[in-house]
Amino acid sequence: MNRQRTLLSILQSVEFSATISEIADRLYLSQPYVSRILKDEETKFGVVLINRRDKPIELTKFGVFILASLKKIASAEDSLNTGIENLKAQQSRPIRISNGNPFLTEDIIDAITRYLDAHPQANIELAQSQTRHVASDLAEGAIDITIGQRWNAADIEITDLPSPVFYLPIADSCQPFDPSTLYLPLEDDTLTRMAECRYVGLSGHSEFQAYVDNLFKRVGIHPRNQLFLPTPASALKTVFNMTNATTITTRKLAERHLPAGRYNLMPLPTNFIRTDTSIMTLTTADQTIQQLAHFLTDELVRAIR
Repeated sequence: MNRQRTLLSILQSVEFSATISEIADRLYLSQPYVSRILKDEETKFGVVLINRRDKPIELTKFGVFILASLKKIASAEDSLNTGIENLKAQQSRPIRISNGNPFLTEDIIDAITRYLDAHPQANIELAQSQTRHVASDLAEGAIDITIGQRWNAADIEITDLPSPVFYLPIADSCQPFDPSTLYLPLEDDTLTRMAECRYVGLSGHSEFQAYVDNLFKRVGIHPRNQLFLPTPASALKTVFNMTNATTITTRKLAERHLPAGRYNLMPLPTNFIRTDTSIMTLTTADQTIQQLAHFLTDELVRAIR
């Protein structure tokens, strides 16, 4: 323990001690050593830190001020050391990307794959977002790049992504299906025929699910939420194997996971349903992280549009 930290411990112990000897016993130090540190520091500052004349002893106003200042210094040193250790760890661990938009997962994986082809020495880890504390996750180095709902902070670089067009998929086993077209219009007649559809939702995305439920109520659909699955792709595949069921999807996901000619898509206007998604990094992130974030932005904008 350095001298500054020792002084901090001594001043903190005054509240729980009646004498200097009690402070020494509490800190497992000798009484002469504690007294010498106090005398040296009082001489350096030219003030008295502890009133020793009364029992129990107590801090003077100068002692109170120096104690508060030492606490701030110790906290700043701890933050500095933690930050340095996190930066050291980042050199030996993957770049961590947190994704909070399940509809972008496959596009993100495609983009990361292309990035690794061009940067074979890079190490990247993609994880589902588990927290809303974006600022602290980035600041502490737990996450390097966050993809999700915008989090405004002065030290975070933010790039907004466009929202994709969302669709209600209608499999060929459902009543409104029309084999002569891909798209079915968002009309009252079609919605009425879908009013009692079963809906396959997304587990682990309660906010988005509540948003979708409210959307359905606005257009008169009252689905029976019988099944919740972890990804939009799994929900889409399951809808195709069920009768009279639907979910929320994008055109790209439908093209990837449903057999051509055996489904319709009902487009939902972007002013009706949209996802607000941003790519976020610290403004002080190193060049490798910033380079990857810019690459992901370009790739995802292209994929969405």
